Amino acid sequence: MKQLAALCGILIALTGVAMAQSDDPTPGRELSELIYGSIDSNPSESVDLGQFVEFGREVFVSMDSDQDAYVDMSEFSRWDFGFNFIAEDDGRQVSYETAQRILFAIWDHNADGQIDRSEYNKSMLWDFRRADLNSDAFLTRDEFLGGYIVIRAYRAAITNQ
Repeated sequence: MKQLAALCGILIALTGVAMAQSDDPTPGRELSELIYGSIDSNPSESVDLGQFVEFGREVFVSMDSDQDAYVDMSEFSRWDFGFNFIAEDDGRQVSYETAQRILFAIWDHNADGQIDRSEYNKSMLWDFRRADLNSDAFLTRDEFLGGYIVIRAYRAAITNQ
Protein backbone atom coordinates (compact mmCIF):
# COMPACT_ATOMS: atom_id res chain seq x y z
CA MET A 1 0.00 0.00 0.00
CA LYS A 2 2.92 2.35 0.71
CA GLN A 3 4.21 1.69 -2.81
CA LEU A 4 0.84 2.67 -4.28
CA ALA A 5 0.81 5.88 -2.26
CA ALA A 6 4.33 6.69 -3.46
CA LEU A 7 3.37 5.94 -7.06
CA CYS A 8 0.30 8.16 -6.74
CA GLY A 9 2.52 10.96 -5.49
CA ILE A 10 4.83 10.57 -8.46
CA LEU A 11 1.90 10.57 -10.87
CA ILE A 12 0.44 13.70 -9.31
CA ALA A 13 3.80 15.41 -9.70
CA LEU A 14 3.98 14.34 -13.33
CA THR A 15 0.48 15.57 -14.11
CA GLY A 16 1.13 19.08 -12.87
CA VAL A 17 3.54 19.77 -15.71
CA ALA A 18 2.32 22.08 -18.46
CA MET A 19 -1.38 21.73 -17.69
CA ALA A 20 -2.20 25.20 -16.38
CA GLN A 21 -4.29 26.48 -19.30
CA SER A 22 -6.89 24.52 -21.22
CA ASP A 23 -5.89 26.16 -24.51
CA ASP A 24 -2.20 25.43 -23.98
CA PRO A 25 -0.77 23.83 -27.15
CA THR A 26 1.36 21.28 -25.27
CA PRO A 27 2.26 18.04 -27.05
CA GLY A 28 -0.63 15.64 -27.31
CA ARG A 29 -3.34 18.32 -27.05
CA GLU A 30 -4.83 17.57 -30.47
CA LEU A 31 -4.71 13.82 -29.86
CA SER A 32 -6.38 14.30 -26.47
CA GLU A 33 -9.18 16.27 -28.10
CA LEU A 34 -9.65 13.51 -30.68
CA ILE A 35 -9.92 10.96 -27.87
CA TYR A 36 -12.56 13.09 -26.15
CA GLY A 37 -14.41 13.39 -29.43
CA SER A 38 -14.41 9.61 -29.85
CA ILE A 39 -16.38 9.14 -26.63
CA ASP A 40 -19.47 10.92 -27.93
CA SER A 41 -20.87 11.67 -31.37
CA ASN A 42 -21.40 15.29 -30.27
CA PRO A 43 -18.08 16.22 -28.63
CA SER A 44 -19.07 19.87 -28.22
CA GLU A 45 -21.41 18.68 -25.47
CA SER A 46 -20.33 17.06 -22.24
CA VAL A 47 -19.86 13.32 -21.73
CA ASP A 48 -21.91 11.54 -19.08
CA LEU A 49 -20.74 8.69 -16.86
CA GLY A 50 -22.45 6.06 -19.03
CA GLN A 51 -20.65 7.21 -22.16
CA PHE A 52 -17.35 7.32 -20.29
CA VAL A 53 -17.80 3.82 -18.87
CA GLU A 54 -18.75 2.43 -22.30
CA PHE A 55 -15.64 4.07 -23.75
CA GLY A 56 -13.63 2.39 -20.96
CA ARG A 57 -15.15 -1.01 -21.73
CA GLU A 58 -14.13 -0.69 -25.36
CA VAL A 59 -10.61 0.31 -24.35
CA PHE A 60 -10.33 -2.65 -21.95
CA VAL A 61 -11.42 -5.11 -24.65
CA SER A 62 -8.89 -3.68 -27.07
CA MET A 63 -6.09 -3.81 -24.46
CA ASP A 64 -6.86 -7.42 -23.52
CA SER A 65 -5.14 -8.88 -26.58
CA ASP A 66 -5.25 -12.50 -25.37
CA GLN A 67 -8.92 -12.12 -24.34
CA ASP A 68 -8.42 -13.67 -20.88
CA ALA A 69 -10.34 -10.87 -19.08
CA TYR A 70 -7.09 -9.54 -17.56
CA VAL A 71 -4.64 -6.92 -18.77
CA ASP A 72 -1.04 -7.48 -17.73
CA MET A 73 1.75 -4.92 -17.99
CA SER A 74 2.84 -6.28 -21.36
CA GLU A 75 -0.62 -5.80 -22.86
CA PHE A 76 -1.01 -2.44 -21.15
CA SER A 77 2.29 -1.11 -22.47
CA ARG A 78 1.61 -2.29 -26.04
CA TRP A 79 -1.81 -0.60 -26.20
CA ASP A 80 -1.73 3.12 -26.86
CA PHE A 81 -3.96 6.02 -27.89
CA GLY A 82 -1.07 7.37 -29.99
CA PHE A 83 0.99 9.15 -27.34
CA ASN A 84 3.81 6.63 -27.80
CA PHE A 85 4.54 8.02 -31.27
CA ILE A 86 4.73 11.56 -29.90
CA ALA A 87 7.01 10.38 -27.07
CA GLU A 88 9.33 8.65 -29.54
CA ASP A 89 9.45 11.67 -31.85
CA ASP A 90 10.20 14.02 -28.96
CA GLY A 91 12.75 11.77 -27.23
CA ARG A 92 10.46 11.32 -24.22
CA GLN A 93 10.07 7.53 -24.39
CA VAL A 94 11.48 6.88 -20.90
CA SER A 95 9.10 9.41 -19.32
CA TYR A 96 6.17 7.94 -21.24
CA GLU A 97 7.03 4.38 -20.16
CA THR A 98 7.31 5.57 -16.56
CA ALA A 99 3.84 7.13 -16.78
CA GLN A 100 2.51 3.83 -18.15
CA ARG A 101 4.00 1.86 -15.25
CA ILE A 102 2.58 4.30 -12.70
CA LEU A 103 -0.91 4.19 -14.25
CA PHE A 104 -0.79 0.41 -14.35
CA ALA A 105 0.20 0.26 -10.68
CA ILE A 106 -2.61 2.61 -9.70
CA TRP A 107 -5.22 0.56 -11.58
CA ASP A 108 -3.86 -2.78 -10.34
CA HIS A 109 -5.63 -2.39 -6.99
CA ASN A 110 -4.57 -5.74 -5.54
CA ALA A 111 -1.00 -5.49 -6.93
CA ASP A 112 -1.13 -8.95 -8.54
CA GLY A 113 0.40 -7.78 -11.83
CA GLN A 114 -2.91 -7.83 -13.71
CA ILE A 115 -5.84 -5.47 -14.08
CA ASP A 116 -9.12 -7.35 -14.15
CA ARG A 117 -12.42 -5.89 -15.36
CA SER A 118 -13.51 -5.04 -11.83
CA GLU A 119 -10.31 -3.12 -11.07
CA TYR A 120 -10.53 -1.35 -14.41
CA ASN A 121 -14.19 -0.40 -13.91
CA LYS A 122 -13.46 0.95 -10.43
CA SER A 123 -10.59 2.95 -11.86
CA MET A 124 -12.76 4.38 -14.62
CA LEU A 125 -15.36 5.50 -12.07
CA TRP A 126 -12.69 7.06 -9.87
CA ASP A 127 -11.06 8.75 -12.87
CA PHE A 128 -14.41 10.17 -13.99
CA ARG A 129 -15.23 11.53 -10.54
CA ARG A 130 -11.78 13.03 -10.16
CA ALA A 131 -12.02 14.79 -13.53
CA ASP A 132 -15.59 16.04 -12.90
CA LEU A 133 -14.48 19.21 -11.15
CA ASN A 134 -17.96 20.66 -10.64
CA SER A 135 -19.49 17.29 -9.65
CA ASP A 136 -22.35 17.61 -12.13
CA ALA A 137 -21.93 14.00 -13.44
CA PHE A 138 -20.76 15.26 -16.83
CA LEU A 139 -17.27 15.80 -18.24
CA THR A 140 -16.77 18.83 -20.41
CA ARG A 141 -13.94 18.86 -22.91
CA ASP A 142 -11.86 20.99 -20.52
CA GLU A 143 -12.54 18.70 -17.56
CA PHE A 144 -11.52 15.67 -19.64
CA LEU A 145 -8.36 17.33 -20.97
CA GLY A 146 -7.35 18.74 -17.61
CA GLY A 147 -8.57 16.08 -15.23
CA TYR A 148 -8.66 12.63 -16.81
CA ILE A 149 -5.61 10.97 -15.26
CA VAL A 150 -4.54 9.09 -18.40
CA ILE A 151 -4.53 12.21 -20.55
CA ARG A 152 -2.79 14.27 -17.87
CA ALA A 153 -0.11 11.65 -17.19
CA TYR A 154 0.68 10.95 -20.83
CA ARG A 155 0.70 14.61 -21.85
CA ALA A 156 2.93 15.47 -18.89
CA ALA A 157 5.29 12.64 -19.81
CA ILE A 158 5.71 13.87 -23.38
CA THR A 159 6.13 17.52 -22.46
CA ASN A 160 9.72 18.75 -22.57
CA GLN A 161 10.07 20.65 -19.31
